[in-house]
Amino acid sequence: MEERTQKSLKAVKIGIYGNAILAVFKILLGIISGSIALISDGVDTTMDVAKSILVYQGIRVAGRPPDTEHPYGHGRAETIVANIVGISVIFAGFLIAQESFMDFGHHDVIALIMIVGASVSIVGKFFLSYYMFRTGKKFSNQAVIADAKDYMSDVFASVAVLAGGVLVLLTGMTIFDPIASIAVAVLIVWMGIDVIKAGIPELMEKQDPKMTAVIEKIVKKQEYVFNPHLIRVRKLGSYYIVDMHVEIPGKMRLQHVHSIMTSIEDEIKKNLPDVKEVTIHAEPIGGGEDEWPDIKE
Repeated sequence: MEERTQKSLKAVKIGIYGNAILAVFKILLGIISGSIALISDGVDTTMDVAKSILVYQGIRVAGRPPDTEHPYGHGRAETIVANIVGISVIFAGFLIAQESFMDFGHHDVIALIMIVGASVSIVGKFFLSYYMFRTGKKFSNQAVIADAKDYMSDVFASVAVLAGGVLVLLTGMTIFDPIASIAVAVLIVWMGIDVIKAGIPELMEKQDPKMTAVIEKIVKKQEYVFNPHLIRVRKLGSYYIVDMHVEIPGKMRLQHVHSIMTSIEDEIKKNLPDVKEVTIHAEPIGGGEDEWPDIKE
């Protein structure tokens, strides 16, 4: 198993164990203190455990090599999982908001326990999020990054719980507990939307103009190669696959053409290390004028 997959799985596994401990801790303290906000925070953390297990499985699938049914590999499993995480986070946020409105100010709260639970959650979630975000960025793993963003939303959610606890302690008004819970829900929904926004461009295969420009520049430096066009870049998890058309003199020998195409491929991979495969369609000069007329360079 490659280092990227091993490190990513290790980060997610640490997140699962850390979240499980925090979830039990917050729910118990929430029940003892009577804080709907702290219980909501704990329930959200419990869902994080389930989501991280899903992410773990997604990374394992993405780490599989290409096969006959999946010739491009399984890398997009990470992106699919990231979007599932985002949708489930939004759903959890709406459920928490609904529960908060239903229980608005109809209970007593022990503010000091609420404050302790939120404080421990802030510290624990911050370190988990920081560790996972660094790992996800280092290995360009969208699923781990999505998990890290979800954890960071929990940090802000716990800050809202802490603020609610402090206000209850200072004023004696328990209404600040469900208000804090609603704030938790809003932050969770916002972070879920952010996760989905990051994953949709990859699923829709949106092109990266900067990467396309680099590829075009590399091709134009090659001798006897003209008019690079229909440059398409496909992102599959941590790696990219590139295909394009180029024009060359029509009477050039096949062996020479092959040598030039190999040189282009090597140069692209050298300048863009995340590119895994490059497919180049060579055609005689002028042969690409009528191709895909609806697409303008």
